[in-house]
Amino acid sequence: MMRVEITPGAVFADLPDGGVVVHTVTKRYYSLNETGARIWALLEQSGDPSIAAVALASQYDISCEEATRAVRVLTDGLVAAGLVTKTEVG
Repeated sequence: MMRVEITPGAVFADLPDGGVVVHTVTKRYYSLNETGARIWALLEQSGDPSIAAVALASQYDISCEEATRAVRVLTDGLVAAGLVTKTEVG
């Protein structure tokens, strides 16, 4: 199982049409659309990409495969930016 954790230097601000994440160490910011902001919130709550994908699929009425892909793509980008870390658990 994969676990995602928000790095201590990442600060999220919710906006009407999405959100923004500020990396307080690098002073860079990243814009998230509505779906990206929802994925961020789901990952922040559970830390589990599979739980986030199921919730996303239900909320946006998309297949679990599409939701899983969306969560994976965003998570990979967040890891590359140093905003989250991924670890294997179990």
